[in-house]
Amino acid sequence: MHYDHISFHIDENYPPELPHGNALHHMAHYYAWAVSQNLHSAAAAALPGFAQMQRGETPAAQFVERQLAQGLDDTCFNDLGRRFTAFYYADEDEGYGRFIEDYFAALGLESEADFYRTEGSPAEAAKLFPRFQAAFEPVLPCQLAAQF
Repeated sequence: MHYDHISFHIDENYPPELPHGNALHHMAHYYAWAVSQNLHSAAAAALPGFAQMQRGETPAAQFVERQLAQGLDDTCFNDLGRRFTAFYYADEDEGYGRFIEDYFAALGLESEADFYRTEGSPAEAAKLFPRFQAAFEPVLPCQLAAQF
């Protein structure tokens, strides 16, 4: 199951003046946070460049682009990571649920156009990680198991 992929974003609404890599920033921030919480899969941890990404030596967007085939799916996460990601992204309309609400709020974004005009920077991660953590902490593994 794909939770998110660059192909979901590069369409007729994507700002033509922006590099396609900007469509990876939100996924990369989320995945870097998930890795920091040990929510990644063993298979992802075995990929080239994982340790460098984990240490912050390689941009997470580069890792998502090159090693995760430009998206996040079930193979990227361990069991708890899959359950939390499904919970956090759950939405009847767009499929991004509370994740996208937290992303917009943490970065002060107001529109879809702003969504793609991020930098993928450590400064953005510093704003996002606490928001992701706040969403994760009250969600106990048993609660996730009961929902999915």
